[in-house]
Parts: sequence; C-alpha cells; structure tokens
Amino acid sequence: MRLPPLAHLRRRLTRRALVALVLGLSLFVLAVSYFVLWRLEHGKFGRWYWNYLVSLHPYLAFVLPTGNWTPVAHAPRWVPEIFAAPWMGEYGVARLSRPVYRSGAGAGTGAHTSNDDSHGNDYEAVHAHTRIKHLASPSLVKLHVFSTVSETARSKRALIRRLSPLLAVPDEYRHLVEIKFVLGHAYRADWSVDDAMEAALEQEQAEYGDLLRLSLVHGENLREGKILDWIHAVGAGQDGGRDSWWLFKVDDDTVLNLPVFLDTLTTLNPHEPYYVGTSLNRWPAYHHHFTGMVTGFSWPLVKTLSAGIGNMSREEIEVWWDDDVLTGEIMFCLPSAPHCRPHPHAPQPAFCDPRAPPPLGWYAPPPDPDPRTGLRRHDFGRRMGDRDVWFLKNDVATHSWFFKSDDGYETEWVRTVKGRRWVVPAWLKEFKEELGLHV
Repeated sequence: MRLPPLAHLRRRLTRRALVALVLGLSLFVLAVSYFVLWRLEHGKFGRWYWNYLVSLHPYLAFVLPTGNWTPVAHAPRWVPEIFAAPWMGEYGVARLSRPVYRSGAGAGTGAHTSNDDSHGNDYEAVHAHTRIKHLASPSLVKLHVFSTVSETARSKRALIRRLSPLLAVPDEYRHLVEIKFVLGHAYRADWSVDDAMEAALEQEQAEYGDLLRLSLVHGENLREGKILDWIHAVGAGQDGGRDSWWLFKVDDDTVLNLPVFLDTLTTLNPHEPYYVGTSLNRWPAYHHHFTGMVTGFSWPLVKTLSAGIGNMSREEIEVWWDDDVLTGEIMFCLPSAPHCRPHPHAPQPAFCDPRAPPPLGWYAPPPDPDPRTGLRRHDFGRRMGDRDVWFLKNDVATHSWFFKSDDGYETEWVRTVKGRRWVVPAWLKEFKEELGLHV
C-alpha cells in the first residue's frame, strides 16, 4: 500500500534521526538568533548593531529584524541645483608642493618650528597654527572643526591649539595639514550684535588666522544651513583659497587620532569623488548617510557641491534639517557621469534615472561606486564612533558627550593620541623635491 506523502516523510525522518536532529537544531538556532537580534536592535545600541551588519553586506537589510524605526521607502530630498552642477570628474586635484606663502608673507611668519626648547610643546603647537593664515600652497587635507561663538567654545579652541593634532605630523610635512575652526557671528538674545564677543573673536583671528566665519541665519546654527554654507565657502575659496585633496568636518567633541586617520586617507584616490565617514550611528529610518563626528569629501566632490549650493536660494539652504542626514541626501542628487547623460542614439540603463531608487531600494546601503554618478563611499565603520559602544574599535576617532568639556577632551587625547607620530608613506616621500625637502 502506498503511504501518504506526510506519513512517508515521517518514516524517512524516523529512519534518519540524525538528519532530523540537525534540522531541528538548525531551526532552533535560527529562531533564537533572530530573537536575540530583535532584542538587541530594540535596545540602547540597536542601530549600531544593525548598521554594522548591513555594512558587511547590504542584502542583510532584508533579513535582519527591524529595530525601533520604520524602514525608509521614500525618495530623499531632491536638490536640482546640485544635479545641475558640473560633474565631479570635471575638476582636478592640485599637485602638492613646498610651503608657498601669500604675497608679503614668508618664512618669517612661521615656515619652520622654532628650535628653542625653552618654549616647550605649548609654544610649538600654537606656533604651528599661526602658519596657516599665510599659506597659499595646496594642502593634503583640511580639517575644519565645527565650533560656535560661545565662551565655552573659545576655551575648546584654545585647548585644541595647545594639544594640536599638527604635532603628530613631521615638521617638513606639517604645511600639508590645515586645521581651522568654523563658526558664525555673535548675537544676544534680542538679536543685537554681541560687540564684546565679536571683538574677542577679531582678536583671536588676528592672532591665529584659523577661524572661518560664516554669515549664518541667527548668527550661529547647526541645522539651518551651516553645513551647506561651509561646503560652499570652502569650494568657492572663501576660507583662504587654498586647494586641497580632502576636506573634513570634525566635531569639537570628537578626538581624532590624526596619524591613524592619515594612514587610511592616503590610501584613497583623491581624484575620485569620495564621501567618507562612518555609518554606524546613523538612524536607519533616514536615507544612508555618515554621522557628523568626522565627515569628509574629496576635492572634486567639494567643488561640485559648492557650485550647486551656490545656486540654491537662502530659503532652500536654511530649511531646518539634520545636517548629517542632509549631507547623505544630497549625495543622491549629484550630477550624472558621462555614461549616464542623454544620448539620442543610445538608450540609457535604468540606473541612469537620477530619481530612481538604488538597485536595492532606499533602505539598504547604496552600491559603491554609485553606478550613475561614480560616487565612492568609504565607511570607517567600527573605527570611529561613540566611546560607550562596546564593540567599536575607535582607533581613528572617538566621540562622547563627555568630550564637550575641556577636561574630558584632554583626558581622551592623552589616552589615545598623545605621543603618536605619523609615519609618512613612501609615495609621499617621492614628492620630496616638490615639497622642498633635502632628505
């Protein structure tokens, strides 16, 4: 007599008890794992776990349980002025050189660090910062620390100058790293100008020349256009006019390990359009972006963004929105590469539609490189993030609310950065003639 399919399967499983046991255990492990992930992703660091796993492979976005957020399904903000800007590949990158100073300035303004040890490291750090205001030659990287017009922020700027990341760079290469502070203007609660603070800022600028002052709505803001105004100002040469290979925003409560950071940065190609940062702290309900603790761009991308922002209205620029999320959104608005431009005799593939979602939709991390624009996204992942997230390596940068205080910042700097020295890569040493070196 022929057995029914279910009975036949039961008999086969009975005969093959080991197979049944393995299958049962596998299903149990999968169920427990899914439940554990669900619990983790609904906990304090849920988005960190989820973002880390999907950064390993974007398809995991469709397998992992969703945390306390709704998966993003709509298109990001569309900025036609960014899309209409020149494509990133139309901009070049300046060749590095020895220090070149503006007319009327020269080595006497600080071309070399003093050998007078009686001043100590504090003198060396502050002296290194004064060089910036007269330099005209290209930099390898511009590190622009986002600051404000408050007394607390002034104290933090003084601390960063004293501890200076520049001390980790060999002196003969120090002109290749620019450190400036980005801030607006001082107003009182009644919107009158705070003359005392403005006078103090003018004195600070006269001494160090490392402040980039922006004309911001309300005098100072973070989520009403500061990020866009900054990118435009740098790309348009309003920060002093030096070309660069890279531009980075650094929060003033983030401790950057410059030698380790430069080790990675110098492996990337600045001629390509790069968007750089870490995605692990982003909120998955928003479009893919890097969090603002350390976020940067290659120079061709800076120039394209600056050109587009320059054509935006003040109303568009000053719309209140999270600066990290906004930066990620405009990466989807970039101009198309030549292979995706309309041609009367060549139909375009679907990915060339600038308003179409990425191949895996808006929820998963976008492809690298972007097939339409050529944009590269370099995710530092576990190498930078909040101090209290246990599984992060944080060898590149560490962020914490505790670092908003001078004591907290300096304690972390002593723990992770003090005494480190950047080992210049061999390819950069090949520029020794251009850099004016005699080694």
